[in-house]
Amino acid sequence: LPVKISAFVPGFLSDGNGPTHQAIEDVSLMRGIPGMTVFAPADEADMLAMLPAIWASPSPAYLRVNTRPGTYQHAPYEMGKAEIVSEGTDITILTYGMLFEQALIAKDLLTEAGYSVGLVNLRSLKPLDTEAVLHVVRGGSLVVTLEDHFQTGGLYSILAELLLENELTAKVLPLALKERWYKPGLLSEVLEYEGFTGQHIARRIGERLGDGVHSFGAKTKVVENEFAE
Repeated sequence: LPVKISAFVPGFLSDGNGPTHQAIEDVSLMRGIPGMTVFAPADEADMLAMLPAIWASPSPAYLRVNTRPGTYQHAPYEMGKAEIVSEGTDITILTYGMLFEQALIAKDLLTEAGYSVGLVNLRSLKPLDTEAVLHVVRGGSLVVTLEDHFQTGGLYSILAELLLENELTAKVLPLALKERWYKPGLLSEVLEYEGFTGQHIARRIGERLGDGVHSFGAKTKVVENEFAE
C-alpha cells in the first residue's frame, strides 16, 4: 500500500525530549521493511521540493519531517538522486536531514584550513544514490558519514553494506550516536554537548587526519528548533 508516514521531530529535532521520544533508530527500522522508502530532507525547502514525488510514488514512504529554514539553494529534486554540493579529494561528507546545516559549516571551515572537501546531501536513504556514493568511495578521499541516528543500522551501516556488495574498501569516519541516547536540551545544547556543531564536526575530521594545527573557527550560533520543548 502507498502509505506515507510523516515522522515529526526526528533525530536531534526532538531536542528536549528524553529517550522515549528520540527517533534515532528510525532509519534502521524503516529501511528494513520490504518496499519501504526512506527520505530525510536537509531543510524545509528541500522537503517541499521532494513531497510531490513522494506523494506520487506507488511505494510506501517514511519521511523525516524537517521544517527548519535553510539558506542553501538546493538543486531540483529527483527521486533516488543525491545532491552533490561539492566534490573533494581529501574529505567527502555524506549526510542527510538537519545535520546538513552543520555539515555546510564544517565544509567551509575545513576548506579554509586548506582541505579539498566534498559534501553530499543524500536526501533519501532508500532508495540510495549508489552511483554517487560509489563515485565518492572510488575517489579515495576520507568518507565521513554524518547522521543524527545510532551508528548501527543507519548511514554508516548502509555504506558498509554497499562496500561489501561491491568488494570495495574505503577510509571511513562515522559520526553518529554510539549505543546511547543523547542528552536532552535546546537544539544548540544538544549539538554542542554531543559534538555535532559544524566546529565539532570539522575538529573531529581534522583529528582523524592528524591535524593538530587548526582550531576550525569560533562557535557559531545555532537557530533553535521551533518545536523545542
